[in-house]
Amino acid sequence: MISDRMELADLVHSVSRGLRRSWMADLAPFGISPHQWRALHAIVSHDGEPPRQRDVAAMLRIAPRSAAEVMTQLEAEGLIVRSPDPMDGRAVLLAATKEGHELEQRIRAVRSQRGDEYFQTLGAEEREVLKRLLGSLLEAHPGFDAGWLHGKGPKPDDGTAPGGRGDR
Repeated sequence: MISDRMELADLVHSVSRGLRRSWMADLAPFGISPHQWRALHAIVSHDGEPPRQRDVAAMLRIAPRSAAEVMTQLEAEGLIVRSPDPMDGRAVLLAATKEGHELEQRIRAVRSQRGDEYFQTLGAEEREVLKRLLGSLLEAHPGFDAGWLHGKGPKPDDGTAPGGRGDR
């Protein structure tokens, strides 16, 4: 059995890589890269007011200049709009357009379906146990969480997570 020959961390990494590869292939028909989808998803999923560009960079754990490049691409495709922050003229606010919201929903549905297909090998109880166990690991190691998936992440200057201040 393959799991008898591999370390747990290697198994988790291999599963993650397999899912990532399949999701990359699923994105191709939409004409959007994984980086662009993550940024669009972070903007759409952000709670409350439109996020600042630097906050999205922190959520994605990328340099602000890299985020600016991705935002330019999304804006050129008509998926987001950038506007000056009325409270801080130096800051840029991001909002998804109607097309951006619709694309994010369609891609999220495809990702959900892909996940369902991938994990169908496991029974319902096994999937729930795996979900609980992985959630426990994320809670125990908050500096490495998947907060970007829900439009949440470290504060831009807190420096506690990979991609935070000093980790470029």
